[in-house]
Amino acid sequence: MKLPSMIKGWFNNSSSPELLLQRYIETQQQSYLTSLVELFNDNLYHYLLTQSDAELAKDVLQTTWLKVMTKAACFQPQHPNSGSQPSVKAWLFSIARNSLIDELRKLSRWQFEQLEQEHIVSENLLDSIASEQTLARFNRLLESLPFHQKEAFVLQQEGFSLVEIALLTGVEHETVKSRLRYARNFIKRYLEKKQ
Repeated sequence: MKLPSMIKGWFNNSSSPELLLQRYIETQQQSYLTSLVELFNDNLYHYLLTQSDAELAKDVLQTTWLKVMTKAACFQPQHPNSGSQPSVKAWLFSIARNSLIDELRKLSRWQFEQLEQEHIVSENLLDSIASEQTLARFNRLLESLPFHQKEAFVLQQEGFSLVEIALLTGVEHETVKSRLRYARNFIKRYLEKKQ
């Protein structure tokens, strides 16, 4: 049985992501990196998949883990411009986001293809969505959001706080709030109109 990453931490306090990364930096033992991959790989892939197609998401995911291997010592537990502590999860998503942007620039494609049904929403959300038609509308809505609004919306769904999203995307906290508000209002307005 595969446990969600948050539950895994309850069972073993010595395997916090920060501690795993620190031990990987100190020892370069692959077991610590493997544990980090087990904790975050699915979440990173889901985020990348909501921003690109499946093939590009897989490529960027590999690039992300390669960068983690080579640049792990660069992880700064204290952000220089704020008193908040970025988590390992936020650092990994930042690497994935920047790698995705680099790849999209290389490919010169900022248009996003239709996302497959099984990757767009979590199982819990699938249970609450009544029909295939509603799911298809939600996919089209998410697709039609501007990149920055979609990115903020997806990161919030991945469990990031507003402060963490601001750090990840390099914008002000209020900008993140605005992007989320516009995204939610757009989705809400459209879904209410179609009901």
